[in-house]
Amino acid sequence: MLIAFDIGNTNVLVGEIDDDGSILRQTRIETSKILVDKSNAQLQLLSLIKKLSIISDNTAIIASVVPQVLKIIVIMLESKSINFNIIKSTDTIIGMKVELDKPEELGADRIVNSFAAFNEYKTSLIVIDFGTATTFDIIDSIGVYKGGLICPGIKLSIKSLNIETAQLPLIELKRVSKIIGTSTKSAIESGIYWGYVSLVEGLISKIKIEMEIPDCIVVGTGGLSHIFKEDIKEINYFNDDLTLKGLYQINRKINDQK
Repeated sequence: MLIAFDIGNTNVLVGEIDDDGSILRQTRIETSKILVDKSNAQLQLLSLIKKLSIISDNTAIIASVVPQVLKIIVIMLESKSINFNIIKSTDTIIGMKVELDKPEELGADRIVNSFAAFNEYKTSLIVIDFGTATTFDIIDSIGVYKGGLICPGIKLSIKSLNIETAQLPLIELKRVSKIIGTSTKSAIESGIYWGYVSLVEGLISKIKIEMEIPDCIVVGTGGLSHIFKEDIKEINYFNDDLTLKGLYQINRKINDQK
């Protein structure tokens, strides 16, 4: 069994993946709480790693965009004698050419998602990750990473609207049926939800035109993607397990080369 860590700005996702690629269990722990020394989150993470070290073959793989949390998890893994690989966007083992001015700046989660999506669909792709940031990654028909977009995340926008204004309340993200709000709260709910629907739909259209990929497949992933399933028809597939699948596939490649 493989232990896969996706260390994001909002959550650390720990996945237990069987030899055949089946995802057995997933655990999410708030990233910010892991940074607090001797916090319950740290104890929960250490307990989980300890349990997994007993039942696994002592192998882990990590994609991280938070160096401070990566350091904490590495120390925990080493304390339990668990072997691990840390994935970077420039790793040749992934086998995906990255056409960016500075490939090293690409987040590990984004290259893992792009690798997993191309491995599954084998065609030109737009991969949209609804996470702390809303990111768009574009892969051409031969598997070359062409570039992407980074937009403010939905929850970041909600928090910012509340913090930077005197009278606008903090709302929860949810699907709303009506576009026009009839109260301050419903107006914000509608503006956030339908604003992001329109943002995503508009960018998908513009990307297809600019990249000349009208028939590409669009994949949605990330913890918030499921909220938009009913209303963003341009997304062909929703795949919340894309990062874990990619980490499993990359780990298989690493093992095959040993």
